[in-house]
Amino acid sequence: MGRRNTTTRRQFLKFVPAASVGLSLGNSASVDASFVKYGKFHDTTKCIGCKRCVSACKRWNKLKIDREEELTDRETDLSGQTWVVVNLTRDKRNREDLHYLHWGCQHCIKPACAGACPVKAISKLPEGPVIVNENKCIGCRYCYQACPYKVPRFDFEKRVAAKCTMCHDRIPRVKPACVSACPVGALDFGIKQEILAKAKKRTEEVGGYLLGEHEAGGTDFLTVLPTTPEALGLVVAPEKVISSDLDKLRITSFGFMGASLLTGLMYMYSRTEEEQKEEEEEEKKE
Repeated sequence: MGRRNTTTRRQFLKFVPAASVGLSLGNSASVDASFVKYGKFHDTTKCIGCKRCVSACKRWNKLKIDREEELTDRETDLSGQTWVVVNLTRDKRNREDLHYLHWGCQHCIKPACAGACPVKAISKLPEGPVIVNENKCIGCRYCYQACPYKVPRFDFEKRVAAKCTMCHDRIPRVKPACVSACPVGALDFGIKQEILAKAKKRTEEVGGYLLGEHEAGGTDFLTVLPTTPEALGLVVAPEKVISSDLDKLRITSFGFMGASLLTGLMYMYSRTEEEQKEEEEEEKKE
């Protein structure tokens, strides 16, 4: 992971005003067309909810494993230690129609999170994955505010944003860990155009809906749903991508206030823990 970022809170507070305006000068999501573009695909009509994908993701990325979470059908949410989840969805119009949904970062073609990051810690790789550079991330959570799916989560141990990386550190030599672990072929990975063609064909076969073809300006993670996102209670992301200066300034303004409050609370919490440890050590000495 490399050396941790040493940016101080004071440096951050001085930097934010200039960074917010500077966002209008460019977007870090640009890619090189000479690279091979990859895509990931999930078919909810094939998924059996075994959650081997979740387990494989945690093992490869060295995340904390929650066995109870993996063995039940209770709804789980993304976190700094859980980058993909598998939840049971129910069609609002047909309550008996149940399907498992593999969910994580959608790896937007024009990621709003990258556009809103004031220190350019998030980038869209030419191959497709959207990644977070932990050495640059300052934990401001602007990415969470900007993301239409609210995917990036805060890792309270590392104090950085965390999310699925599409296993960029092993592709194209090996498929993402979640894809390799799927026993029923509900997950697939490959050249983006081929994956898109497969996803469209499968969507037509099941008479469903292809999530990611247009949402958020298009994504490199496509999901075949048995019905519309609205019917399954999923977040319906607009096709518009946050790209205008006004949107970016709005995101960073609200994000800054939230980040400042969070930083203050975390500082108070850390001080309380330190004081408790000091008291315990003094009691032991006595």
